[in-house]
Amino acid sequence: MNNLSSFAERLEERYICRTVLQKLLTVFTFLVLITGIAFAWERYDGNPVMSPGELWCWGALTDPDMIALPDGGFYAVYSAAGVDSGSSVTLTRPGAAWSDDGFSWIMSEGPVIYNGAPGTWDSAAVETPAILHEGDSIIMVYAGDWAHGSGDLALGLAVSYDGGYSYSRRHDGPVFEKDTTLPEEWHSIESPSVLRLGDSLVMWYSALSITGHVNICRAASIDGINWFRHPANPVMEHGPLNSYDELGAYAATVRQKGDTLYMLYQGWLFDDSTYWNFDTAYLCLATSIDRGVIWEKYSGNPVMGPGGPEAWDPHGPVTPTFAFDGDQMIIMVWNGGGVSGSGSLGIITHELTTIGNYNSNTTPENCELLIHPNPFNAGCQIKSSKYAQLEIFDMQGHSVLAVKTGNSGEFYWQPGKEHGSGIYLVKTSRGKQSKHRPIIYLK
Repeated sequence: MNNLSSFAERLEERYICRTVLQKLLTVFTFLVLITGIAFAWERYDGNPVMSPGELWCWGALTDPDMIALPDGGFYAVYSAAGVDSGSSVTLTRPGAAWSDDGFSWIMSEGPVIYNGAPGTWDSAAVETPAILHEGDSIIMVYAGDWAHGSGDLALGLAVSYDGGYSYSRRHDGPVFEKDTTLPEEWHSIESPSVLRLGDSLVMWYSALSITGHVNICRAASIDGINWFRHPANPVMEHGPLNSYDELGAYAATVRQKGDTLYMLYQGWLFDDSTYWNFDTAYLCLATSIDRGVIWEKYSGNPVMGPGGPEAWDPHGPVTPTFAFDGDQMIIMVWNGGGVSGSGSLGIITHELTTIGNYNSNTTPENCELLIHPNPFNAGCQIKSSKYAQLEIFDMQGHSVLAVKTGNSGEFYWQPGKEHGSGIYLVKTSRGKQSKHRPIIYLK
């Protein structure tokens, strides 16, 4: 009985920690905005930019992917759930949209590719499409399912020669299937992102592992039909317990700018409900300088969280994709269903130059921030870089402390009587770099 009681207490403590962390991350995102630490990630005021409408897409628009077109403008595809006009069956298949500026979109009048024949591998769903502009064509890699929610997703290949208005399959069956002998993709694969690097097509895809975590894996191909997994898979793993991506790093989109690959992905925080709960979706950034094998998560992650109960995206930015417009990222996300439960698509923008170099491996002035204990009730030891600027904010965004660290880089903060219990934000900066961490003071 004592063992059972102890086990129950541990479960309750873990649930409380997760609940506190979810609230902490929401408040943290709010504090980041009001203190101006990372104001560069901004929701578009006109969201949503695309919503369900016609019968073929009346259910939801989800899982977008977008690219910048060589002659200017943008092209996007997305999963659309709706009724098939011929059979009156509810199906999922991709639609498309075009935009001159990334904010005003013209949607296709119907699906750009249809489901396979009844009983085939992609008869129920053609979803999570990824696109790549190649010469006079657009390549699409998509996930297919023979029955909604079967877990037997595989990836197929299609191509368009008319500017993305229609696609035809390049292969009768799937070109890439899960390998159940591999723990990292034992359950399923989906949500690809495709990029050309030299002579190879490189694909990053989401894989649901045998432990129930989602990770990002990598594969490469010369012809788009025969794919070879990277031996270092997964190349992007979920985070540690109680982190913003403890359940998974999901739905990555990868784009190249200069010698750097940029990845946006959805971080999932575990909660007490089901795997497909989007109450805890966070927008996250990672970079790579070695062709997308070794990735470094941005120290400022998550860069954006749930929008709040009355917002267009109360569940957070789900399944992000993006394209570059100069130094600006134009990011398209699904709202996870929103308040009404009907999924729509919206835009987030970010200027690369506002935070500077994301990859600390190539930055001479590294900035670190470690805090222990956290939560605390008397004082906490803050370890930063040598001779760094250290500042602490309360929940209203007021600075309650501003000091310079010395040669040791350490500072012990003991709140005064005027400081109440609650969440505070610690920011440290050195050179062009800065980091920030939330802390909990239990008086």
